Amino acid sequence: MSNIYDYEVVIIGAGAVGLAVAKELQENNFKSVIVLDKNNNFGQETSSRNSQVIHSGIFNDINSMKFKFCVKGKSLLYNFLKQYDLDFEQTEKIIVSKESESKIFNKFQNDITKKGISFSKMSDKELSRIEPYIKSSNSLLIHDSGIFDAHKYMHQLYQIANLSHDFLFNAKVSNIKFSNSCFHTTITEMSGSIGEIKSKFLINCAGLESFILAKSLMRNNLNIPNLKFFKGSYFKLSSSYRNKFKKLIYSLPSNEDSLGIHISFDEQKIPRLGPDYHEVFLNDGIFDYAVNNDSSHSFFTSAKEYIKNLNEEDLSADFSGVRPKLFLNNNSKSEFYIREESDNGFPRLINLIGIDSPGLTSSLAIAGSVRNLVLKN
Repeated sequence: MSNIYDYEVVIIGAGAVGLAVAKELQENNFKSVIVLDKNNNFGQETSSRNSQVIHSGIFNDINSMKFKFCVKGKSLLYNFLKQYDLDFEQTEKIIVSKESESKIFNKFQNDITKKGISFSKMSDKELSRIEPYIKSSNSLLIHDSGIFDAHKYMHQLYQIANLSHDFLFNAKVSNIKFSNSCFHTTITEMSGSIGEIKSKFLINCAGLESFILAKSLMRNNLNIPNLKFFKGSYFKLSSSYRNKFKKLIYSLPSNEDSLGIHISFDEQKIPRLGPDYHEVFLNDGIFDYAVNNDSSHSFFTSAKEYIKNLNEEDLSADFSGVRPKLFLNNNSKSEFYIREESDNGFPRLINLIGIDSPGLTSSLAIAGSVRNLVLKN
C-alpha cells in the first residue's frame, strides 16, 4: 500500500550540497521541505570520502563554474566554520615541482596570478625550513587553503535544517513523474513500503545518481553527456610521519581532470597520499570502494619524487571515494551542471549534476544559488 505525502520542496540527496541547500531553505522560512537519502544517514558517499581540503580554485579554469563557486564558497565556508566554532585550520598549500617541469610551473604561476589567488614563491631555503622532508625544484606557497572536519560541518548543516525540515533516510527513489505542474517522487523504504511524495519543487542533489534520476525524468530533454565515475584511493603514511608536514603538499596539475597524488592530513596530523585517478563503473548498482594494496607501488613512485627518504613500507591502504565527473562540450576538464529546467520543459526542477571537487568547498555557494532559483520560481 502506498502512502502519499505533500511537500513544497523535495531534496534528493543528503550529502554536503543537499544539506547546505536544506539549511538555506530553512533560513529562508521554507517550512514544507523533505530531504531524501538512500543511505542510513547523511554524507555517506562522496562528501565523506575525500581529503577534507578547503580549496582556493588553483586547479580550476578561470571561466568555469567550478572556479566561481569555489572562490565564493571558501569564504562562506570559513565564515560558517568560525560562526559555529567548528574545527578547521588554514594550513596553506605548497605546490612542488620537478626540474623537468619548469615550463609547466611558469604557466601555472601565470594562471593563478590571473585568478587573483594569493601566493608566494618559495626559495629552497624557505622550503627546507618549513618542510624539511620535502624536495622540490620550484615551489609556491598558496596562502588561502586549509583543512576541516567535513562530518562536523555536515552535522551542523543537518542540525540547522532539521529545525523545520523532515529527513527520510533509507529511502530509495525508484521513479519520478511530472504531471499537473507537480513532481511525483516514488520512494521505496528499507522495510519495503512504497510511498509517493508530491511536491512543487524537486531539487536533485543525488551525487553519483544525479544524472540517472534526471535522465529518467527528462529523457531527451536533458541534453548533457553521461556522468563518468573516477575512483580515487588514499594511502596513509606510517606513524613516524605524524606531525612531519605543516602544509598541504600538491604537485602541479596533470593533463587529466585530477588533482594528482598529494599530501593532506587530518586533525590528528596523520598524513595521507592521494587520490589516484581511475575510471570505474557500476557493478550491480554499486561501486567497489576497496583499496587495492598493490597500488602502493604507484603511490610510492609518485610520492618519492618530492618526499625525502620515503620507503614503500611507509605506505598502507586507507580509504577510497568515487567522483562523479561531467565533461561538457568535449572538454577535458569536468564541470558543474546547476540548472533550473524550465527551458527544458520541467519548471521548478533544479538539477545539480557532476558535483565533484571542489564541491565540498563550494557547497554553501552552490546552496545560495539554488536558494535564489527557488525564490525566483
